[in-house]
Amino acid sequence: MPAAEDLGGVWGLAELLQRYEDGERPRPVVVQDGGEDWVEYDGLRDEVLAGLYEEGFDPAAFDPAEVTRALAGVRLRRVPGTRRGVPVGMYRCGCGELHPLTGGAGQPADADREDAVGREDEEGALSDLLGVADVRLPAVRLPGEAELARAVPAFMAAVRLGHWCGGGQGARTASAEGRSRETGGRELTPKGLLRPKLARQAVEEAELWRIDPEEWGDAEVRAARLAKIRSAGDMEVLDLPWEWALNCGFVEVDGARARAGADLPDEDDDAALLTAWQGAVAGAAAELSVALPLPAGPLGGLPQLWALADEVPPLVFLMLLTAYGLPEGEWLDVAGFTDGLEGLPEGPARMLVSALLAEQYEETAGVLELFGAAEREGGETGEGSALTLLLGGGGPDPLPAGRFRLTPLGRSGLHTLLVRVGIPAPVIGSLAEADARELLASLPSYASETDAAKEVADWLAARSAADAAVQVVDACVGTEPADALRRLEAPRVLAAVLETDTAGRAQQVLHKAAVSTVTGCSHAAASMLRRIGEPAEGEAAWGLEWMLVDGALPIARRGEQALRERLLTGPEDGPRPLGQVAERADDLWRAGHPHAGEVLGALADAVKPVDQALAKRLRKAAFKAGSAK
Repeated sequence: MPAAEDLGGVWGLAELLQRYEDGERPRPVVVQDGGEDWVEYDGLRDEVLAGLYEEGFDPAAFDPAEVTRALAGVRLRRVPGTRRGVPVGMYRCGCGELHPLTGGAGQPADADREDAVGREDEEGALSDLLGVADVRLPAVRLPGEAELARAVPAFMAAVRLGHWCGGGQGARTASAEGRSRETGGRELTPKGLLRPKLARQAVEEAELWRIDPEEWGDAEVRAARLAKIRSAGDMEVLDLPWEWALNCGFVEVDGARARAGADLPDEDDDAALLTAWQGAVAGAAAELSVALPLPAGPLGGLPQLWALADEVPPLVFLMLLTAYGLPEGEWLDVAGFTDGLEGLPEGPARMLVSALLAEQYEETAGVLELFGAAEREGGETGEGSALTLLLGGGGPDPLPAGRFRLTPLGRSGLHTLLVRVGIPAPVIGSLAEADARELLASLPSYASETDAAKEVADWLAARSAADAAVQVVDACVGTEPADALRRLEAPRVLAAVLETDTAGRAQQVLHKAAVSTVTGCSHAAASMLRRIGEPAEGEAAWGLEWMLVDGALPIARRGEQALRERLLTGPEDGPRPLGQVAERADDLWRAGHPHAGEVLGALADAVKPVDQALAKRLRKAAFKAGSAK
């Protein structure tokens, strides 16, 4: 049925359908304008009535199979944690058991469960996934807003098209009920398309041809091609900007007219343009890549398939995160992401998961490529990739061969999404106004020491040496792994502070903090004073041992292998952390660190393959730490 807005409500529609049932046919009038002919009718109702005859409309027709096919193609948004067999706030571990999500996102109370289940919150799903995956993102460089905002020609064409639709001549006419209404905007056909003449004007006046300048750039050739087109539906250069403008809210269709939408950004406002682009792509990318897609039809309803999908990690989203952290211009090998099949035996289940992962990648990469957020080379399997892999006996890899990378615009969009869900995603050159906690937490993600040093210098330039020392020391408070990570980075910042401290005010801050009783702050300050050869007076005993335990705490939480590698880091003929641990192994328990027993036990496990005698000493110290509590 053609579009039927502005007909006078259900009563006007009923009257129109009665005229159609009676066989009444409206009489068209041929209008000439500028050498062009087109058909017009006496009012919108006659135009819609003519469209009913043109479409062969049958008000009594109903095809259940057709409706079923249409519904089968609708992608449903699944609320996080509501898959069958996985309670809200839990995730299925590789061990096969259910565990609470990290970050305090445990099973909700009964009073909150209904709200949790009923909320469409892909942002919460992303933060949960990142917590489970223990992802740490590197600091990246992002271009300025002006460069990013205009990076996608089709997006900018949609913005110009929205402003063009808002520039139509307005007038006021009386409605069927006698009320006055605004008729500004651009006139549409009953099919919801721009009138042919207006479509040609849009291509020229909104410069839509700029999305494909090689094909449409020549003005004379363009004019000749446009003159031959009789419907906006056949105007390829208009199709993509029109679709984007509608989907992004840059154009709103009201009755038989298209007007500027409420979400249309100012064409000269770089920040507004970038925000509008990010809003359009972030939700689409997140929804596509968070969950493994389940096929439509009978297969999608199988409980066994739901259970299988629950056990597959979000590989495509993790692939996006890996691509996010790559150096500028580097590609990601798509087929290398095979971790999702570990533990799945060869056979139909493995083939099905492989096919679904391939389909998920195809759809996600296609959407990102369309939005100018990604580039890919090779490996495209085309539509129906999952079915093709299944019927063709797909290979063992879940994703097709080829390579993939995010554009600077795509990295910016993903960064915005990550920050929105509370995931640390530092941008090089953006921490000058940040607090010391954020600075210290971000520094480990800098791949280049030069970039990290520049970030610290910019941060120091915005405050005095004394204020910087106070803020850094205050950021070292606490006894948890995240607090220990900040303390690990504090010396590099404090060293830079002391270099600029000509009046000695920063040293005074350190001496005062070192003899305080604030856990973490006093230890960090005393440690820095020892480094510069000015130990604090009356410093508490076992301060160095406390810092050794503290420094090992966050690495111990990452696993035995990570801790062993950290202990063995350093030159073969120079001091290594393992040597410091061996020198003080018998006294580390005396430090009084609240996590001493845990850390010493982890150290014992880590050093056992390389030094069994040291492992026994550490195990004994761990026992003493537990007994001393």
